[in-house]
Amino acid sequence: MEAPSLRRLAWSLVTALSMASCGGGGSSDGMSTGFASDAQPQTAAAPVISAEAKDAAAKVAAGGGEHAKAVAAALASFQAFRADRIQQVIVFGDSLSDVGTYKVGSIAQAGGGKFTTNPGPIWPETVGALLGTSVRPFRQGFGGQSQIAIPLGTGFAMGGARVSQQPGIGCNPDPVGACTAALTFPVAQQIGDYLDIHGQRFNRTQMVFVFAGSNDLFFQLDRYAHGLQTAAETQAAVVQAAVDLVGQLRRIVDHGATRVAVLTVPDLADTIAGRKLPLAIAANLSAWVTDFNLTLTAGIGGGVKVIDTYAEFKQVVADPQRFGVSTLNLPACDLETIAEGSGQPLEDASSLFCSPLTLVELNAPFQYFYADTEHPTTLGHLIIARFVLTEMYRQGLI
Repeated sequence: MEAPSLRRLAWSLVTALSMASCGGGGSSDGMSTGFASDAQPQTAAAPVISAEAKDAAAKVAAGGGEHAKAVAAALASFQAFRADRIQQVIVFGDSLSDVGTYKVGSIAQAGGGKFTTNPGPIWPETVGALLGTSVRPFRQGFGGQSQIAIPLGTGFAMGGARVSQQPGIGCNPDPVGACTAALTFPVAQQIGDYLDIHGQRFNRTQMVFVFAGSNDLFFQLDRYAHGLQTAAETQAAVVQAAVDLVGQLRRIVDHGATRVAVLTVPDLADTIAGRKLPLAIAANLSAWVTDFNLTLTAGIGGGVKVIDTYAEFKQVVADPQRFGVSTLNLPACDLETIAEGSGQPLEDASSLFCSPLTLVELNAPFQYFYADTEHPTTLGHLIIARFVLTEMYRQGLI
């Protein structure tokens, strides 16, 4: 298949996405509650795809080569109305996939809500847009309060979440262990939430992504750095988290999912935060990321595709200009301003509060790779979305 004209492809993409968001594309976030037939017609309202997600999707189309082929395949998929076409994108994980769990109250008022250069889309939003569907948060809340925000929301990922344990990063547990800040529901609980409201079943019209493990690594690293456990104990805990994630992937497959992909954890020692660590600790962190990914990929078995974001991020680090990245070592968000405005210590200042008013420069979301010291910018998420879509195409998921 030859790569189509990029101008024609981008025009087709924008037209198709406009039809989808207006109801003409036929896609939907809806799902029959009984799952008696995967081919049942969808009755919920057509998805509302944000302008930011549309723009990001058009940028993916402009990538050329395999990227353009992947976009063409995605467009053909959601326009063909096949019985097995992808109609929903479901995502479980942490802040790298959180589409707005904490976009409430003062966080939303400050223009934040996602761990990036807001209002830029997180990668699942862009992938969903290319497939003619929207990915919105299932649950929203902060400060220990939660509610089901959108009954048909398919974005279950939560900033701070670990694979199977609480507390997550940013939970700030009270004396009885309840979170008083970020909700940080673990991936195991996120999957349970999905199954509880959908008759304990996934179906063949869904694309299920799982991207988790970074917070288990950070949690165990913090314990190691504070002398609460040895290096061997830290490695064992990291490996156990990967084993737990394998179990959750098997749980998804066993409940009927036929399109499942897991993303590997990037080398956290390459982040801005990782580069500030003492060399010996950074080396250990890098080794533990490798242990996590090797355990994960060795254990998943059939029914799950691996999308190696670890390798893709390594390529960004090795040759940032090839990806349009001008800055790897500085955050796009003004963390001092965010710390002052949010009342956080500077070391805890997060892109969750980042908005166009707190950027270090106007074009930073499209030139820098990191929004804060750990989370990608709009450009970073565009790179992830492009890679994910290309891998979906290469591995036969679309």
